[in-house]
Amino acid sequence: MNFNYLPRTQWKYLQYLLNGRQLQQFRRHINHKSRPVAVAAATNSHAEPHLFYNIQPQRCYSSNESGKAARQQLEVRNSLDEIEEGCAQEVDLNDGLMQRLNTAQNSDELLDLMVTNEREFLLPHIVQCLSLLWADYKGLTAPAKVALTERLLQEVLPMLEPHIPFMNINELSCCYLYLRKMYVSNRESPLEQILLRALHLVEITDPASLLPLTALSRLSVGINLEREFFTPLVCRHFVPHLQCHIAACKDEEQVRLLATSLFQLHTLIDAELLAAYKERVKDMLQNGVLSSETPKALLKILHMLNLPVWAHRHTSFIREIMLSLAPCLEKLEPSDLKAVCRTFLHHQEPASLLQPLKLATETLLQVEFTPDALSCAVPFAAPHQRDTYIAQFQKLLHSQEAWELPNASSNFFSVLRTLKIADIRYCNTYWSTVVDELQSTAEEQMQLRFLRHCQRYMNFNNNLGGTYRHLNVERKLSQMCMHAIEYDVAGRLPSKFARLAAFVIAYGHTPFAWKKFPNVLLSKIIGMATQFSTQDCFLLSRGIQIACEMRFRYEVPHLVGMQLSTIDSVLVACAERHLADSLTSTELGLIVRTLSHRKSLKNTVSYNQALARFKTIDCNDLNSRTVREMAYNFNASHFIVPELLESMFCYVAQQHAHITGDTVEKVLTCSYNLGYTPENLEALDYAALVLLRDFDYMSGLSMVQACLALCFYKTIPEELINKVFCVKFIQRIEDEIHICYSKAVYPERVLNLVMQLNRTVCLDLPEANVPWFQQNYVEAQLSKKPYFPNSFSTDVKALLRDLLKDENYFRCNHTTPYGYQIDFVIHFDKDKKPTPAPPVETTMLDRITKVAILLLRLDSFCENDLTALRGPESLKIKHLEMMGYKVLHINEHDWNSKYMLAPGAKANYLKCLLQIAH
Repeated sequence: MNFNYLPRTQWKYLQYLLNGRQLQQFRRHINHKSRPVAVAAATNSHAEPHLFYNIQPQRCYSSNESGKAARQQLEVRNSLDEIEEGCAQEVDLNDGLMQRLNTAQNSDELLDLMVTNEREFLLPHIVQCLSLLWADYKGLTAPAKVALTERLLQEVLPMLEPHIPFMNINELSCCYLYLRKMYVSNRESPLEQILLRALHLVEITDPASLLPLTALSRLSVGINLEREFFTPLVCRHFVPHLQCHIAACKDEEQVRLLATSLFQLHTLIDAELLAAYKERVKDMLQNGVLSSETPKALLKILHMLNLPVWAHRHTSFIREIMLSLAPCLEKLEPSDLKAVCRTFLHHQEPASLLQPLKLATETLLQVEFTPDALSCAVPFAAPHQRDTYIAQFQKLLHSQEAWELPNASSNFFSVLRTLKIADIRYCNTYWSTVVDELQSTAEEQMQLRFLRHCQRYMNFNNNLGGTYRHLNVERKLSQMCMHAIEYDVAGRLPSKFARLAAFVIAYGHTPFAWKKFPNVLLSKIIGMATQFSTQDCFLLSRGIQIACEMRFRYEVPHLVGMQLSTIDSVLVACAERHLADSLTSTELGLIVRTLSHRKSLKNTVSYNQALARFKTIDCNDLNSRTVREMAYNFNASHFIVPELLESMFCYVAQQHAHITGDTVEKVLTCSYNLGYTPENLEALDYAALVLLRDFDYMSGLSMVQACLALCFYKTIPEELINKVFCVKFIQRIEDEIHICYSKAVYPERVLNLVMQLNRTVCLDLPEANVPWFQQNYVEAQLSKKPYFPNSFSTDVKALLRDLLKDENYFRCNHTTPYGYQIDFVIHFDKDKKPTPAPPVETTMLDRITKVAILLLRLDSFCENDLTALRGPESLKIKHLEMMGYKVLHINEHDWNSKYMLAPGAKANYLKCLLQIAH
């Protein structure tokens, strides 16, 4: 098999296999005291290098050869220095030919000048010409770019090749980077020679002599273009040079180039080196060397720190960099401003950038009317701007020019989700255009770019509650996924396969999809079980969840049931394997969500172990993102970890100036739902201040949920009550309901929460003078939801009937004036004897005791503590007591326990509960 002729995508997937083989060959070279092929090629200008895509390891010596190797390196370095000095002296950079190059109008004129003056062209002329060609290349159309690359191959590379043995590191790095950016392949012999010589110079040069940082930066960028090399192997000699440059770093340009190099070589960068770089940057920030006057350097630092592999460990420093950029946001170039917006949306802090980013993105949209600019402006929009942005979205959506821009589909999708557009016309237009792209663009299949659309469709479908389907996009993406699974190398890589399989499982469109999943999926899931990451498992379980909700909601075919059981066992085994390792809060959250997608897995030992592991999470390095993830997981699982909840409140208190109202709302809602009260109530005061500050940026639903939690803790300020209970805010709620995604769920959820907040303020804070205006809503809800007793309530009712001898002595499913529902109400007279209930309920009855019996289901308590009553139930009990009830409750867990199965045990339990004599 000739690897030189493999398709590029296939080769990229095989590169890691080849890297392992090369390392083995490299060890054999060392053991036999021979030189690797790549070094021989680098030191011999007449040798023909053989690279395909991956560079062979550079020069390395056994311990017996170290002295000889050092002498050889010194001799080679001295001779190269002499050559470089000689080349630099041969050409006057201001000669007539150089001036003609600099005044050329376009790339064709530059290339014609090179061809006609080939004999006069020296190395500096060629380097300068490549630099000018790259500047012109960026503004060309796609066909013109292809034509220019062809001319480079035919005319420039032959002219450049004789000069390669005499090029210095700056010339090598310039030529390599510009040629790669103009898509000259690494397979071309001159380019191989350039890279080999450059890497050799990096290797033999003493780091203390400080190779030019510009050259190192260019090489690191060029080598990582299209990820065709195994960076740790090719660039391993860069690190000592970077260490020396970090120690000597003094100005903005050095900081910027170092950030670029660290970003490109992040697989080689350890915590110590990164810490040293951060210290240098912090010192320069304090000394004023770096500030809002040096935005380019700060943006490069921000870009480097935002790498997923370490972004979570540098939240405070990222926040510091973004705050330093705040004064110059409106002056940034469009691409830089967009980068800051995306960084903010990822980290959700610092909050002080909300208003500046809002103003800057509005200005950006006036200058650059593109999907990219719109996607950056929409997240900061006020509610009254929504209609304007929808009109702009519609205009761009129907523009062919807008769709031809880079990442157009991604930007359109961001706008679609952020604006919560549920209009079927817009949704159909977007997904139909995506289908057209899939059919017309070969790269979508070759580079698996279509996987982005798979993930977007699954998320979008989830936001619409499963009510929207675009069968054409489902069918097309399913076909592409199955083709990749069966015929592409990606189908053998667990991380790729999980994404492909998740979509096919979710939507089907395969033979026999109505009765089973494809057999190839099941066999590969079993075969790759030991290699799935936490993210892979989450994606597979997400696909299963969608399939069960949309395809098999009413009936699960027998074959599907068997396949699901097999996949469940794989997911449990993966969870157990990952739980045996050290995990971050994000990874642990993925395991919990993976198992919670399947009801059958929520009762497993692994699920409980995963939840219990939250108690071991380190709380010293929290940020808004991890806080929001933990709040989501605790809220969804009803699992309470007081230590982590307290650390989340401490984060709110410490970082209240930087966190957003949405983050505060998630912490408050989580703690309220779990019934947890923070040890330091000062955090609640800070939370209220944040909510007041960000009132205009939060959704109505989020604000109502946050206010309800503050009412539970009795710390809601009067100013916040006045802002919520006014005509303007109620209109805002109605507008959100009108534009919401899921009409079947969202409106009822919002209105029910508004009713609960109104009730809580009326009962707990009568001094606020908020009227009760939800009675009509309560009555409407009661008429829509007929009462269906379950076995628990039927059992208790039968025993109460036997105990009290008359059904007139108790009421079932009673509704109070404020909308609380009580399972059973019994009235006792002054002699503690049951008496018929009065026709009209009053708050206080003379010498009559009203007893409310609440049947507490398992979900009324926290998942891991059946004595920890959750917030809504605690609030209900408190309010019923305020209305004159003596509240008793029966725990479903106790009612169905073994000791209650004894004859007469339940009847005696009720007698003791009601204090009725035998």
